[in-house]
Amino acid sequence: MRAERPLPPVNPLGLATALMVALAGGAVWALAALWRQDVLAYLAMPLGFVIGRILATNGPRNAAFAAVCAAAFSAAASAYALWMIASGRVAMLLGMRLTDIFGAIGIDLAYAVAWARLSGLDLVFLGAAAIIAAVAALWQRHGATAPDQSIGPANS
Repeated sequence: MRAERPLPPVNPLGLATALMVALAGGAVWALAALWRQDVLAYLAMPLGFVIGRILATNGPRNAAFAAVCAAAFSAAASAYALWMIASGRVAMLLGMRLTDIFGAIGIDLAYAVAWARLSGLDLVFLGAAAIIAAVAALWQRHGATAPDQSIGPANS
């Protein structure tokens, strides 16, 4: 019989996974938006749901902290996607390569280009994505217990 170690309150690998999924999802969203020549802000909502579910299953044990992380990662994914979309638009307008623009565009120009293209409905989608991420991180967490991973016959 071996003593079980207590689970850590925060799973760093789960947090890193959720952040990488958020950034990868933001990059895919930006590629689709540049291809369609639109912001496609509604893509933030399913991405927020995925981020929330990753944190619900692999994230922090504290549900409130998981919800805050999910909303923050969803906002980071949206900001990253909007920055890439703005960089792509500037690159197309200037006739330069996208990789040259990434280093040259500042946060203020990216913010101005992204803000100019966002509608009120787009802002609603971005806000809803953060809320969906937080709710998905909380969803089915209460009352859930870790599965029994013992090997051998059950003790009665």
